[in-house]
Amino acid sequence: MSRVLVTGTLAIDYVADYGGRFKQLPRHPGVNLSIQLDRIERRFGGCAMNIAYGLNRLGQDALPFVFAGDDYGEDYRNHLDRLDIDQSGIIRLSCAGHSSHAFVFTDADGNQFTGFFPGPARVVDFAQRLSAFVSDRPPDYAILAPDIASNMIDAARVMRTHRIPFLCDPGQGLTDFSTCETRELVRVSDALIMNHFEFETVESRCKGELGAPEYTVVTTGKTGSYCGDIVVPAAPARVVRDPTGCGDAYRTGLVDALLRGATMRDAMRAGACAAAINIEHEGTQSHDFGTYAKRYLQAWGDVPAWLSEHMHRDDGSH
Repeated sequence: MSRVLVTGTLAIDYVADYGGRFKQLPRHPGVNLSIQLDRIERRFGGCAMNIAYGLNRLGQDALPFVFAGDDYGEDYRNHLDRLDIDQSGIIRLSCAGHSSHAFVFTDADGNQFTGFFPGPARVVDFAQRLSAFVSDRPPDYAILAPDIASNMIDAARVMRTHRIPFLCDPGQGLTDFSTCETRELVRVSDALIMNHFEFETVESRCKGELGAPEYTVVTTGKTGSYCGDIVVPAAPARVVRDPTGCGDAYRTGLVDALLRGATMRDAMRAGACAAAINIEHEGTQSHDFGTYAKRYLQAWGDVPAWLSEHMHRDDGSH
């Protein structure tokens, strides 16, 4: 078991289903459309917390470092208590008002449009708080989940100062990063993970030169993922219920496997398997990994040595 710090956001998600297809919506100048939603649900979310949840379910010691507002309630705390997730890094700022919120709309093709409110992310002493926290609770590894640019850059610098290896996931935050912020985050990152659109955005801003990262993993949705010359197809899902959080689940499988000594190819396979399990469940923090090793075997035809310790969990307890 490794202690894995996860920075980013804790959020309340409002996830809605649209029975039609975004691509069939009428086109006209401007973006002034109204759609009828089939369903909406309130859920526990935030990329950092989704990743911490998945790592916890896979047997790692997940340590989230996030900020919450006045509306961080007992229901979310009780949820984390049941999971036995360390909450010492969840910092409630009473003057912050609302916590982060995500509004996610999913159409019949699985396409999504997300609006994200960062909540109390803009903390002037973020770097000092994080540095003090990792000094007191040194992690073995860290994942920098999507956040505002200044926090992600500061977090990367703190990890480097404390010599903590980490994976950087700029994610949807890239939409609001400047070119200079993008280049600086890439420059100070150990390793990167992003989807194909985000990768193209980073490449265009960095003039095609990613520079220092040890490796860059790019996910491509239904077709899988790649890292340099390593290409891994997507693992089959038994049923597609909700694509929300699949990227976060992929990261938990990837990092868990790497920490257990997997090759990059096998770690990407693990990420694909974790994402497939997630997509079969409603919400980002409801899936379990009770049959994880068996699912890996079904998808890829073998169970590597690093995965054998998961076999005893295939009784549905995780």
